[in-house]
Amino acid sequence: MNWETVTSGLGQKVYALRNEGRKILTLAFNSSSNFVKLESEGEKRAFTLRYEGFLKNRLVMRNEYGIRIGHVISENKENLIAFNDEKFYYAITEDKEPKLIIYKDSIDAPLAVCELSLDKEGVLPSIKPADTQQSLLLALCWYLHLPIVREAEVQFA
Repeated sequence: MNWETVTSGLGQKVYALRNEGRKILTLAFNSSSNFVKLESEGEKRAFTLRYEGFLKNRLVMRNEYGIRIGHVISENKENLIAFNDEKFYYAITEDKEPKLIIYKDSIDAPLAVCELSLDKEGVLPSIKPADTQQSLLLALCWYLHLPIVREAEVQFA
């Protein structure tokens, strides 16, 4: 899988997740409102992303009804994702082509690996690179929890 920047506009960026050349997920992020629109397999959803917690170190994803569905936190050199009451870990490699790896117990048995082909020049001044990576991470977790994706995992298992 590969995340890539599709378009950049005034205050908005659009990313696409591709698998073997086929677009499987689209994320549109509005930096002024922290509003995210996700579209995959004909399903469209809207979410908000914002930092919460005492030190504002937890990026929280809430659905259109304001219910928390997931968060990302980086503490003590440990990167944790909590999504739909499941906990995952992630790592972002600093290679020439950075990769995002999501795993449950061991990094040697990843659940998903994505390349990050993001344009560096088009990054909005109000968005830190970590914010972009964490929002793509939460979007990927949402995609992995879609019923159609879960059914495909069972068929291939």
